[in-house]
Amino acid sequence: MSERSSSIVKQASILALAGIIVRIIGVLYRSPLTAMILDEGNGYYSTAYNIYALVLLISSYSIPTAISKLISEKIALHEYKNIKRILQCIFIYVCVIAGGAAIVLFIIAPFIVDVNAVPALKVLCPTVFLSGLLGVFRGYFQAHKVTLYTSVSQIIEQVFNAGVALVAAYIFIQPYVGVNATKVGSYGAAGSALGTGAGVLVGLIYMIFMYLKKKNTFEEEIQQDEDRDEHIDTYKEIFQMIIHIITPIILATCVYNLVTTVDMYIFYFAQSFQGVDKVAYYTYYGVYSGKYIVLQNVPVALASAMSTAAIPSISSSWAVGHKKETKEHITSGISVTMLILIPAAVGMAVLAYPIMGTLFPQKATIVMATKLLMFGSPAIVLFGLSTLTNGILQAIGEVQIPLRNATKALIIHCLILAVLLLITPFGTYALVFGNCLYAFLVCYYNQKELRKIIGYKQEIKRTYLIPLIASTIMGIIVGIVYYGLFSLIHRVVVPLFISVVIGIIVYFVIIIYIYWEHPEQLYSIPYMRTIYRKLKNK
Repeated sequence: MSERSSSIVKQASILALAGIIVRIIGVLYRSPLTAMILDEGNGYYSTAYNIYALVLLISSYSIPTAISKLISEKIALHEYKNIKRILQCIFIYVCVIAGGAAIVLFIIAPFIVDVNAVPALKVLCPTVFLSGLLGVFRGYFQAHKVTLYTSVSQIIEQVFNAGVALVAAYIFIQPYVGVNATKVGSYGAAGSALGTGAGVLVGLIYMIFMYLKKKNTFEEEIQQDEDRDEHIDTYKEIFQMIIHIITPIILATCVYNLVTTVDMYIFYFAQSFQGVDKVAYYTYYGVYSGKYIVLQNVPVALASAMSTAAIPSISSSWAVGHKKETKEHITSGISVTMLILIPAAVGMAVLAYPIMGTLFPQKATIVMATKLLMFGSPAIVLFGLSTLTNGILQAIGEVQIPLRNATKALIIHCLILAVLLLITPFGTYALVFGNCLYAFLVCYYNQKELRKIIGYKQEIKRTYLIPLIASTIMGIIVGIVYYGLFSLIHRVVVPLFISVVIGIIVYFVIIIYIYWEHPEQLYSIPYMRTIYRKLKNK
């Protein structure tokens, strides 16, 4: 593996660690929050959050990716003066688009969601604008291959999110506890939404501070006074570049993530059509989105991190015509991602019941939550791979392809999901099947396009088959350890912790054994080179 590919993995590791910490904090605080606002409140919050997320996707979610791509290309071409102009233009873009979107969302909130989800959605509106500003700074640092500040800001954001959400939800629900369960859910969801905004605001303050502190260390600042013969784009050209790059990325990201919101409305319509009580189907959706999806997103954070870290290097190598190096970056990113996500999916399927029982012990819905996680675990791998390949296609300039692929997958997904929800008794479980199907279709279309554009073909044995075999063995051992210990001490947490630790050790022992004669294929995993050498010398 080249030094540059190693750098991608290193930067991705920093982002992945932060992403996993963020997801873990998210899971941990959702547990006491759910105990306060109940599954019904989770349903109202998820309803508001899905609309907020959709507006965020349209207005500002893809800004870090777009900035990272634009600035990394300018760095590769040594056009340093253009970088400042790009920043100026993107700030104007955010103020107009994200600011306007926040105002419009606040006005139309009562007309697009259930009355009990309106307070949460209105609280979330200012966060659309703040997230856009935060995305500018994250994209700027990522373009310079500095992921540490983004990672720290994500952790700070989530810590404040969790703390403020719990305190605000507790305060908001006090007048209604024991009096009106629906009001508890509605205003508890608003308190949770307040945490989201507070976290983004604190994360933004941190990133502004780091930008002011570190900006003079970057090349465009060092070179600003030198007489360099470089091409300088006009502001009109830069705005055209931004629109040309950011619009397809926003549309692709929007369509790719639109599935959650579309599923929500299809599910609500189907349940209402079948005569299911409104409180019941909001509760069911709360279990699906507030428990299953939250846990699914924990390991998928690795793929998001890998995609973010890979974009600058892939964009740079592709911009200067280094096709072989581009393929190497892609191979490294996908291999590392699958080495982690496949065992994560198997582990979550095997330990679904104790995981749900520990984090979300609501007795009325624990069986449903367990089955959702068990049957839906393949989505961890599929969403991880589809997220990564979307980022790769965008990095090589094919920003239209992820949009086209996501649109085709979404149409097929919606048709099948609607049929399953309307004419079968699967209910919430149909959402899980649709979730897996959608991610699989995006993976298939993306891999097909990568092969066509750059001749890239991911080999099967090392990337998928070996991790799957090792994960299956690990899953069997983990299951035996957990249920054996549980039958002896009748406790959940200790056997769960021990089985997870043993599972990690078993998995990597198997992987190292398989690659003992060819360890270089494992060196893309952080610290694996050091571990292998220490084992070899013993």
